[in-house]
Amino acid sequence: MSFGSGSIPGYLQRLRNSKNRREKRQKEFKGGNDYSTVKSVKTEYDLPKFTNYNFSEFKKKVKEEAEQENNKQRIFLVLFAIAVAIIFLFFKYYKI
Repeated sequence: MSFGSGSIPGYLQRLRNSKNRREKRQKEFKGGNDYSTVKSVKTEYDLPKFTNYNFSEFKKKVKEEAEQENNKQRIFLVLFAIAVAIIFLFFKYYKI
């Protein structure tokens, strides 16, 4: 009985193959990929600068919009709860 004697040569072959593949990949990516030193690249977005006055107005506007959205959600939930209650009471007390 060999007790798995074929697994060691197979393991060594896989190690050699992976080493060869790694070396080939390293050759492909060696040049021109150092993006840490690139500083002259302009970003895609051109964001405006906020002054303190504009920023406080912007914050107020965002808060108001969020509050309006929350109020809409509350109204929807209350109307939904009332509709469910009416439907429940209808089926409970209406006898066919």
